[in-house]
Amino acid sequence: MKQLLSFLFGFFFLPVFIIAQQNWSPEQCLKLKNISAAIASPDGSRVLYTVREAVMTDDRSEFINQVWVCNADGSAHMQLTRGDKNSANPGWSPDGKWISFTSSRDGKNNLYILPAAGGESEKITDVKTAVGNYAWSPDGNQIAFQMLDAAESKEEKDKKAKNDWYFMDEVVKQNRLYVLYLNNKDSAGKYKLKKLSTGNYNINSFDWSPDGKKIAYSFGKTPEANDNNYSDVSLIDIETDKAISIAATGASESTPMFSPDGKLLAYYCTTDPVDWPGAKHVKIYSLSDGKLWRLKSTPDESGTIVCWTPDGKNLLWSEFNKTLSRYYLLSVDGQTCNEWTTGLTDMMQGAAANANGTHLTFILQNPSSFPEAYISPISRFSPVQLTKLNAGQAGKALPKTELIRWKGADGMMIEGLLTYPIGYQPGQKVPFILNIHGGPAGVFSQTCVASNGGAYPIAAFAEQGYAILRPNPRGSTGYGTAFRQANRADWGGKDYIDIMNGVDQVIKMGVADETKMGVMGWSYGGFMSSWVVGHTDRFKVASIGAPVVDLAHQNLTDDIEGFLPSYFQANPWEDWANYDKHSPLRYVQNVKTPVMLQHCEGDQRVPISNGIMFYNALRRRNVPVRMLVMPRQAHGPLEPTMILKTMQSNVEWFEKYLGAKKSF
Repeated sequence: MKQLLSFLFGFFFLPVFIIAQQNWSPEQCLKLKNISAAIASPDGSRVLYTVREAVMTDDRSEFINQVWVCNADGSAHMQLTRGDKNSANPGWSPDGKWISFTSSRDGKNNLYILPAAGGESEKITDVKTAVGNYAWSPDGNQIAFQMLDAAESKEEKDKKAKNDWYFMDEVVKQNRLYVLYLNNKDSAGKYKLKKLSTGNYNINSFDWSPDGKKIAYSFGKTPEANDNNYSDVSLIDIETDKAISIAATGASESTPMFSPDGKLLAYYCTTDPVDWPGAKHVKIYSLSDGKLWRLKSTPDESGTIVCWTPDGKNLLWSEFNKTLSRYYLLSVDGQTCNEWTTGLTDMMQGAAANANGTHLTFILQNPSSFPEAYISPISRFSPVQLTKLNAGQAGKALPKTELIRWKGADGMMIEGLLTYPIGYQPGQKVPFILNIHGGPAGVFSQTCVASNGGAYPIAAFAEQGYAILRPNPRGSTGYGTAFRQANRADWGGKDYIDIMNGVDQVIKMGVADETKMGVMGWSYGGFMSSWVVGHTDRFKVASIGAPVVDLAHQNLTDDIEGFLPSYFQANPWEDWANYDKHSPLRYVQNVKTPVMLQHCEGDQRVPISNGIMFYNALRRRNVPVRMLVMPRQAHGPLEPTMILKTMQSNVEWFEKYLGAKKSF
């Protein structure tokens, strides 16, 4: 219980909070199961899905997936893979007689198949690196897959001899495209394997033509995130290896997808030149005559192609719509855009179409309901629940979350999700946490607040008596292109006002105790949290994850070199003053708020040097500061023990300054 709550409040709500803390502590959240993938059989009668669970022992910390199958009515669930190694990425052969998946059971991530009717699995690849995305050919005789180049023997020897120097960017390991022939083995009894892409470029997605003779693929210069945001599309003949260019402009063209009759190719396309927060659309290429046209704009103009409809007349497109997601049918003639998910009030994610394009599997959830797998015919949106993975949690109360609105800078309407403490009664002022999302083109959506991923355990905070506001200020996705671009060259400007006006709104509602407020955020949320503590003393504590604190330093060290110049419309050396003006490090002399920093050693998106600079500046100014460093992790914690430690540290840090101290 919070030490400064009134006796009456404590008397009535102490039992509620004790029960809740037993339910949604970081440790309990890490025990939750998740559906990580689901795909229907070609005839739509059965569904493969994978269940992800955390494994934490003295010598292991990883998430393990296992493959399951059930009927399309949600009955007859059966586990297909077992053991202590990961098995994921399930798929069906075109005739539905075989099940495929990838597994690391033999040390490398290889491809396996097993009879759908039952039997033992067979390893069909023996790779030196790892099998990535894969897809069956339409006739079921081949499987195409992506694989990263392996180290050459000389490289291995040089590494052992500590002679492994290199010139940056001069030798790059690329993701190549391979085809495995299931009806052709070599003299050693291994399936024949053919490398299709031999040029110096990186394959990032691909699709088989319906006749199985060609593959369309998108590619960037290297596997770097930046290069793959400027990708092109080509088409390769499987037999002759001849490739032709389909799309190679200043835009980013990716995710090619053949129409059911093979006459058209759809792909995802940005503006030309690439504008990182700009509009994205579907383009159609006619293979017979080379004609090209764009489909109708969607409300947010930023999403993904899901699939073609079986008749080839429409494509299904997914995107955020404010705090939810929506799926739209785009007519191939470019004339219409109609919502497919009309009436949906839950958050829908992870949609995947079966091989025949007749059924869609996906995940539904909301702030107080756990994510579960569903299936619907594509002919109409009619979801049927498949799983009840966390049915055992049904009796445990989750906090109430509601959508609130307020006016931001210039009167622009801003939305956010306000989560109340479990057992909250109207009129009670409670400790308050402002949580700022990444991006900046991220979005807080109506997903379940009890999660076993990320750094900030919303349910754990709510059970301990905090209210949490998660705003979607200008720059967020889900509100249209103009809104997403409204913070261009103005990070820390009007977006900061949008956020602070949201804080004032929660205070005005009588929910937030303005004497007990904290702020937290990761990535762009870390940027903004760093900006907040340099511009106001209203917050008593801050938790800042992977923050961008110096924009010029960030741009010259990150893996997305085009990102900040797109937002600020200049490279750092072309406008040092504006980059400095919007860098939180330039205001560090104003910071009085105690700060806990969190950063991952392997972060290429926001290199750890950002966090170190902010930490050293605060330390040398005698501002209370800690820095949690996570080895092996990239832009955020991925290993369960690292996620758990981050969650625990955040709960403890806020309790230290806003409530009763809790130790882990």
